Amino acid sequence: MVVFIVTALVAAAGLALMPRTYSATAALLLEPREEQPVKVVDRGVLAPADDNLIDTAVQIIRSPTVALAVVRRLHLARRPEFAATGDADAAPDAPASAPGGEGTSAAERRAMAHLLGSTAVKRIGVTYLVEVSASSRDPQLAAGIANEIAQAYIDLETEQRLASSSRTTSLVQDRAGSLRHQAVSDDAALQTYMVRNNLMSAEGATMAEQEVSELNRQIAQAQAEVAEQRGRLAAATGQIARGGGGADIGAALASDTVRQLRQQEAETSARLAQLDARYGDRHPEVVQTRDELSDIRSQLNSELGRIVSGLRGDVQIAESRLSSLLASRNRARGALAQNGSAQVGRFELERRAEASRAIYNAYLTRAKETAEAGEIPDTEARIASPARTPGAPSSPNYPLGALAALVAAIMVAGLAAGVAEYVESSVSTKHDIVDVLGAAYAGAVPSLESATKAQIAGIDPQDYVLMRPMSLFTESLRALATFLDLGTPDGSRVVTITSPLPREGKSTLSMSLARTLAMGKRRVVLIDADVRHHSTSDALAPDRRAEGLFRVLDGTRALDEALILDKRSGLHVLTTMGQTGPEDAITEDALAALIAALRARFDIVMFDSAPLLGIAETRVVTRLSDVTLVVARWRRTPIKAIRAALDLLGQGGTRIGGVALNVVNIQEYASAGLTDAFSYYKKFKGYYVD
Repeated sequence: MVVFIVTALVAAAGLALMPRTYSATAALLLEPREEQPVKVVDRGVLAPADDNLIDTAVQIIRSPTVALAVVRRLHLARRPEFAATGDADAAPDAPASAPGGEGTSAAERRAMAHLLGSTAVKRIGVTYLVEVSASSRDPQLAAGIANEIAQAYIDLETEQRLASSSRTTSLVQDRAGSLRHQAVSDDAALQTYMVRNNLMSAEGATMAEQEVSELNRQIAQAQAEVAEQRGRLAAATGQIARGGGGADIGAALASDTVRQLRQQEAETSARLAQLDARYGDRHPEVVQTRDELSDIRSQLNSELGRIVSGLRGDVQIAESRLSSLLASRNRARGALAQNGSAQVGRFELERRAEASRAIYNAYLTRAKETAEAGEIPDTEARIASPARTPGAPSSPNYPLGALAALVAAIMVAGLAAGVAEYVESSVSTKHDIVDVLGAAYAGAVPSLESATKAQIAGIDPQDYVLMRPMSLFTESLRALATFLDLGTPDGSRVVTITSPLPREGKSTLSMSLARTLAMGKRRVVLIDADVRHHSTSDALAPDRRAEGLFRVLDGTRALDEALILDKRSGLHVLTTMGQTGPEDAITEDALAALIAALRARFDIVMFDSAPLLGIAETRVVTRLSDVTLVVARWRRTPIKAIRAALDLLGQGGTRIGGVALNVVNIQEYASAGLTDAFSYYKKFKGYYVD
């Protein structure tokens, strides 16, 4: 959150300190006169109307000529914004043909350069509208510049059209008379040539051409008819050759005679089949019916033969008609070839006459337009929408800047959170235990430095519980015992305290918790099962003379002899001096027997075991215990290590009581707003004696 707020404030400050710029836009409408079919240039050369009128106009509006006119009309060279010092030679010089181009000062060139850099001209879509935008620190000046640029282009266009109109009027009037005589002369020459060469035509073609065209159409129809008749004949003969009996011949299908004969054939065949089945092959009635069927089929074949013969006749008639049409076309082509050479001359005369008429009509139309327009032609541009004084700056864009600042703040905050999460991968909150690890939260044990303001230099936590049994630190241990259900007769009696990794305060917590329970008139025994470091044995029985734990496990020493009484608290301790050889090992059977003996004598049996991830016998101890408490050091133990420890305990069938945070700085823990008892520790200061 702090990173987000700082980033947002920095972005807002930068946005507020940026200089304000106002933008105004004027819309210029170009109106080309579509009724003008051609454009006549100064030298009398005809050219089609310009399709790139808009793009050309945009370039003219952005030209130095228009810029110089605006600079002089608005006196921009005198304004500080446009008179900034710089390389005057870098600014574009006004062309010599521009109004006042000669003698342009350095201040005007600088103003022109600034003006061209602060203006934008673009076409709006595919319309005839051109958008002229100008930017300035003065909103009124921005609107004035946009309007003045549009007006300067209109004035320049009007001036050029006046000069062009004057030249065009003189040219059109001189050429119109001579072009009229030329057009009349070319038309007369064409008509004379066509009469002399018998090239008169109707509907755009000569008589010979029309005759050949008609014959070609009829020949195409005749060829199609021949192909059709031949196809019918080929289909009929092919069907008969395949043994189909002419069943698929179209003419046969349409013949009533064939239809009747086929019906008789079907009836006779059916009767013959019945008689043959009833009387046999040589019965007189069967023989008579068979002869009748043969006669019907003979008649049917004869009828089909006549139909095929008719189809051959149709083919011959169609071929004869086609031959006649081909001969007629050959005669018509001969007549057409005679006029071929004459057509060449005719086409040349037609093109010449059409060109003369087109040129004459164009000049005649232009002459009428010029006469009607007079000396002042209409302009082709006007201001469609004048620029208005902007009410808000265009730069910086505050909504967009605020959005960008918000996005940047979110991104930076997210990046910072990601980095913090990557770096801070240790357990630090109840959320990490419950939601991330999915384990039970057993509570938190504070560090002495954060739990009391008393002088505790040189005092160990296990001694502090004896000195301050009503302190906040001791009360947190009682809360932990309550969570583990160690204070009731029917609760857990054998508890193992372990940790994933070394140096997490496990042994200190075990001694402090055991002494706290022993002072409550409970019979408590603490077994130092951390045989490699045996911190508990060193702290509670530094002057021990013999091995206790391993000798009790192998039966060489009695339990009563091995137990050491902590006189200050009434706690019994089974110490160890560590492994001296391979025979010193914690086996499951021996440990089970020891736990059974301890259950008979004590209310609570507590094991201070070795770290779980590196020592194998810890899993044996936890498996034989009623409950196991996993101790993690606040902001130091990695979450992955705790997860690995919980997985190992779960695989071995251990009952996990929960995970407790150790050496917690309660001031920082409470200030983070975490939902825990320490969030309210200040309200209970009167209840503790530190």
